[in-house]
This record gives sequence, structure tokens and C-alpha cells, in this order.
Amino acid sequence: MTSQTREQRRGWLSDLLAAALFGSSAPLIGSFSHGASPVLVAGLLYAGAALVLLPLALAEAPTSRHAPIQQGDLPLLGLITLLGGIAGPIALVKGLALLTPGASALLLNLEAVFTVLIAVGVGKEHLGREGSAAAALALSGALVLSAGPLGGSQWQGVLWIALACLCWGIDNNLSQRLSLRNPLQISAAKALGAAVPMLAVANLQGHAIPFAWMSAALLGIGSLGYGVSIWLDMVALAALGAAREAVVFSTAPFLGALVAVALLGSPLSPSLLLAAAAMALSTGLLLRSSHGHWHRHAELDHQHRHFHAPVEGDAHHLHPHRPEDLADLEPGQPFWHSHRHRHDPLVHEHPHVSDVHHRHQH
Repeated sequence: MTSQTREQRRGWLSDLLAAALFGSSAPLIGSFSHGASPVLVAGLLYAGAALVLLPLALAEAPTSRHAPIQQGDLPLLGLITLLGGIAGPIALVKGLALLTPGASALLLNLEAVFTVLIAVGVGKEHLGREGSAAAALALSGALVLSAGPLGGSQWQGVLWIALACLCWGIDNNLSQRLSLRNPLQISAAKALGAAVPMLAVANLQGHAIPFAWMSAALLGIGSLGYGVSIWLDMVALAALGAAREAVVFSTAPFLGALVAVALLGSPLSPSLLLAAAAMALSTGLLLRSSHGHWHRHAELDHQHRHFHAPVEGDAHHLHPHRPEDLADLEPGQPFWHSHRHRHDPLVHEHPHVSDVHHRHQH
């Protein structure tokens, strides 16, 4: 198995787990946040994320070999924090207050729709026939789940959640540009950068911290559904590209609906079973898809974590090294590390996805 194949499998697994954690969080947030300020609830969710991610980022061993955040990354990091960490969660909490837990969880599939549309239409990522079929199946599953009459306040809830999903769709595509940096550092910075201003604004508005049990519940939900999920999602974005990440992540609403059924008493309907079949088929189709052809790599200079090995190494990383680039590494053994390096122009053929090294024309 090549290093690229290993990274892609790691990306698929990370994405599925991120979807499970995030999808499960939506119906739980709705059940714990009725009557509370949306800004305060969103702030507590990201505070929970920061409480998990910051210690992990500080304790991370230097041997992780990830490229750290650079000063030039800060404007983009600030933008994704504003969109994905502040605007999106506030809109989500507003929508959750107007919809049932099951309906709100299912509507989160709009995030995948927006992400794919932006990635393919603006970012020029390539899905291929199997990937497009998988996206269509995932969308059809969401439409089946979301079908039904809605009242006026419910439509307001739908629009709030649609706005949240649009913010996250833009966030996902922008985050993909930062996916070469340390995903744990990016996730921790985003969580802290979202939690502090939202909690400060809630305090200035005079919103009291909820009961201890409610605060603890929201911090716990945020630690997993936002903290660990964001971290895993950054890993998936680096390995898969935004479009494929979104198709796999589209299983989140279905998983959220299952939580609503199992824990919150929502009914198990035929539409839920039909959507489950569509989303399972979608994920399976994407996992078995393979895209490979002759393509050209332009000259590129950047820094990120990459793999070297005497056998089955990465053909994209055959560059020379300075002595300091190989410090603390055992000669003749496979290794991961990070340093600034240059890619020479290259033409070759192999299976690939639309990651940062494969944004060519088709």
C-alpha cells in the first residue's frame, strides 16, 4: 500500500468519525438549549471544543512532523473562524429552536450540497462519475428525509439552518487551503477564536450562564461534536479534498436522525430507512471509486507533512534535504517529516483525489 493510499484511507475513516460526532450533536444541542441565548450556546459549544483541543495541541509531540501555522495563514484562519466558528453555529442554534431534533439533523445535509457546489464550481475539484453519483444519492437521501409540510416558524428554522450550512460550506473550502498545516493547531485556534468572542458578547448582552448541568452538557457535546470532529475533518480535507470530504460527511444528518430516534423518541419512519439505504450506498460508492490518468504537476514550493521511504515512497516528494531536515531520523527507514521543499514539473499517471497536489484540468 502506497503512502497516498494510506493517507486516503486515513482520510475516509477520519471523515466518517467526524460525521458521526457532528451529526449526533445536532439533536442533542436542540434538546439542551431551549430558551437559551444562541450566542451563549454556540460559545459554550466552542468552549468545550477548546477545552479538549488546546491541551492536545500543547502536548503534541514534535515527532508528529506537522507544518505549524504560519503568520501568513492568520487572515484566512480568522475568516474561517468567523464563518464556521461563529456565524454558522449561531445560525444553527437559532434554527434548532424552531424545528424538531430529527428534522434539524436531517437538514444539515445542506452543508454537503453547498460544499460540493463550491468545490466543483469554484475550486475546480473533480468528482468523476462515481463521485457525482455518490453525491446525488446522498442528496436524494436528504430530500427524502426532509420532505413534508412545514409551518411558518419551521420555514424560518429551515432558513437559519440553510444559512449555517452555507457558512460551513464556504468554511470547508477555505479550510482545505489550510489543510497542509497542523490540523490540531488549526482546530484549536479556531475553537478558541470562536469561543472567547461569543462568550464575551453573551456576557455583555446580560445572558446568564445556564444551569450547571446544562452548561456541562453543552461543553461535553462541544468537546466531541465540534472539537474532535473539527480536528478529524481537517485531516479528511487534507487527504480527500473538499468535495469528497463533503460527500462522506453527508452521512452526518442520517446519524443525527438515528440519535434522535434512539435517545429522543423521534419516530422511526419508512423515509428514514429509505434514506439510510441511499446514504449507505452513497458512501460505499465513493469509497470504492478510483480516479487515475496522466496528469501534469506544475512547479510548486510549499511546506507540509509528507512521506519518504526507500521502497513505495511518494513520487511527488523526491527532493533533496538539508542536514537539519533529517535531524532525529533513522537513516534508511521510512519517515514522515515537514519542511519547505520544491516540486519540480512532473508528468505521470496514478490514482488520486483533488488534494492540494492534484488541482489540474480534466
